[in-house]
Amino acid sequence: MSLEKYFIGLIKRVEESDIHNDGKNKDGFFEPTRATLLQRLNLLKDLHNSENANAKAMIQGAWRYVVEHLPPDWLVLSPEEKSELKKVLSSR
Repeated sequence: MSLEKYFIGLIKRVEESDIHNDGKNKDGFFEPTRATLLQRLNLLKDLHNSENANAKAMIQGAWRYVVEHLPPDWLVLSPEEKSELKKVLSSR
């Protein structure tokens, strides 16, 4: 359950931060950054224990988005969380 607490902590940080919905994607189109981040973090929180193959692809895509849009100092993991996250993100 430590990953669930980690994702809940990230959700709280995003909600309390100055990350706004006025971002643009790589093609220059409007992207609601804050809403999308919260959506992906909630997906990670809910599906990180899933064994479903379809969930695996969604989890990997959500994590890529989170890593791309959050500051690196927010993504620091304990050794236990790090090994659990690697297991979740690896191909089974």
